[in-house]
Amino acid sequence: MPAPRPFILAILAAVALLGAPRSALPQSGDFAAAKRDAQAAVKSNQPGKRQGAFERLAEIPTAESVDTIIRLGLKAKDEPTRSAARRALAGLAGMSPKTDGEPSPPAIDPAAVADVRSHLHDLLDRELKGKALPGPVAIGLAAALLAAEDPETPESLFAILDSGSVAKGGPLCWGIATAAATDGDLGVAVLRSLSKLQFFATDFSFRRGVVRGLINLHGPAAVVTLVDLLDALPGEVRADVAGYLAAISGKNNGVDADAWRAWWNAEGEGFEFPPRAPFYPPPTVAPENAGNAYYEIPVYADRIVFVIDTSLSMEGERMETAKRELVSAIHTLDPLVAFTVVSFSDAARAWQPQLVAAGDDAKRSAAAYVSALVAAGKTASFDALDTAFRYDAEAIFFLSDGKPTAGRIIDPAQIIRFVAEANKNRRLSLHTIGIMPDNGLAQFLQVLAAANNGAYRHVAD
Repeated sequence: MPAPRPFILAILAAVALLGAPRSALPQSGDFAAAKRDAQAAVKSNQPGKRQGAFERLAEIPTAESVDTIIRLGLKAKDEPTRSAARRALAGLAGMSPKTDGEPSPPAIDPAAVADVRSHLHDLLDRELKGKALPGPVAIGLAAALLAAEDPETPESLFAILDSGSVAKGGPLCWGIATAAATDGDLGVAVLRSLSKLQFFATDFSFRRGVVRGLINLHGPAAVVTLVDLLDALPGEVRADVAGYLAAISGKNNGVDADAWRAWWNAEGEGFEFPPRAPFYPPPTVAPENAGNAYYEIPVYADRIVFVIDTSLSMEGERMETAKRELVSAIHTLDPLVAFTVVSFSDAARAWQPQLVAAGDDAKRSAAAYVSALVAAGKTASFDALDTAFRYDAEAIFFLSDGKPTAGRIIDPAQIIRFVAEANKNRRLSLHTIGIMPDNGLAQFLQVLAAANNGAYRHVAD
């Protein structure tokens, strides 16, 4: 007898957790009118009407209400309609989309809410069965359950996801996180739930995606959640929170959660948010307050590649200063950080073939390697970046004083495209430092940083 396929095991595990067969949901005389209103609202193409119509359906806790919201909302082609449907389903499952993101006591009969959740679980099981990737329906059903259910209960979707027993669990979590970034306070609740998963703790790219989703929501509930996450958030993703909070507040509290909490407690009521920006780089720090920083860019990452230009144009004081700065940054690394150094001129050379824990011996060895570097040759920027991307890093610090003149790719635009493709799913930070750059190099390094979650630092000779 062939072994059961993974998705069958997942469904069997979910059914076992959820217990006895689920009862049929009650019907309501108000349903027909609410359904007609929803159909008309979808045809009207007015987002406000769609949301209101779906919310009226959500006041009727029946299987037909759920199925209608799915058919008219989650299966719609436009994302605003799907978002309205997700909020309505969360309301049916017991969470009001008008709260600050915390699940609220259901306004309808708890037994009906339990039946609705049971129905949502059944539909989700069917949606995940046999499909290559979770679609909008599966994502919407899962978002509603994550926002409404108590994650501590073993039959909740959160518990099932966290156990790893759901087929295509990773892609499903990614789809939920992407959708939640546009869902207002419902999105905050969903992203907060996702931040408690083991997947969030172990996968850097997903962790950054969830935090970026909260930043995109750009509101009071998102700020509170980001500050709360900052207490335990590891690595480079802290730079996202620090950069965002600094940009909206005009303050620079770094990754000090207590300081940010005090700021929000003092100024949060009635706070006027500035317009949303496409990206929030980490703020630089003054030399006297630099601490663990490299050219005044804070070093938050747990896995780092330092890349240093050793071409002939770096010869002299420029080279000596760059080496001193790098040695200083290495010596201030936390012992739990893993790092390496890549130097480049005509070609790229690595101090170590893998990232090494920043113990005392490793720091001394790396410092000796950097101190012995000699300026010579041309500038193979692409080769250096290609080498750096071969490491499992969270951040790359790339220092150069000239445009690419050697290597497999010399054209800066092509290099930018290569890096964007290499970093599309990894989402690491590429911080860049330009040593007395001309306009061409400055633009190249600025675009590299801005397109890859990084900060740019201009350094005068």
